[in-house]
Amino acid sequence: MHQQMSLLRELQAIDSYIDRLRQELNQLDSGERIRAKLEQTRQRMEDIKQRYEASYAAAAEQERRLQELDERIRRAEAELYSGRITNPRELQLMQQEIENAKKTRDELDLQMLQLWETLENMKRDIDASERDLRQIERFYEAHMEDYRQRKAALEGEIAFNEQEREKLAQQIDPEVRQRYQTLRERLGGIAVAVVEQKACSVCHTLLTPYTLKRLETEEALITCESCGRLLYDPNLVK
Repeated sequence: MHQQMSLLRELQAIDSYIDRLRQELNQLDSGERIRAKLEQTRQRMEDIKQRYEASYAAAAEQERRLQELDERIRRAEAELYSGRITNPRELQLMQQEIENAKKTRDELDLQMLQLWETLENMKRDIDASERDLRQIERFYEAHMEDYRQRKAALEGEIAFNEQEREKLAQQIDPEVRQRYQTLRERLGGIAVAVVEQKACSVCHTLLTPYTLKRLETEEALITCESCGRLLYDPNLVK
């Protein structure tokens, strides 16, 4: 049984290594956080662009209204100074209309300045968002390339060690192998403990003289009285 325990010890080492590889594989950053930031930046840029287009349309409409108002003022002033209107009351009303139109035009001019300033600020935000987006895209692409390489390497290493494990497992008695597997599933992946300075290497419980004697003399599988793991004493393996 000492030889079987030696094989189980090797099997335990391979299984522990595969477990670590799988854990590392599961912990690989698949880029979800970067992808979320990328989408957030892209959405922010699209939102700014939509607001920019709406503001630009408003500015264009404002420009059209200004042109119409300028034309109304021009025609009114031409009529006022044409000499065709001689009635003082009509002249006064026309002058008042022109003054009101010019006042409205000044207000529209001020609004236009504010709109163009807003558009300039939005344009700067769009440019900044596009730069941020390109930077994050480059970072994301580099991260994903590294992720794919590391993932492929880990998967390859796992596949290779699983093949080696299968070869080793075939050398172990089926009943011994089944007991090992049952203990491994029940005890957190560690089914075999090494005897170190007369103690269990996993739970560190000092083994009784009776257990130590059984390890030397019996062919049966001997377990730790405390944690229940299979005991392997390298000094007994020839």
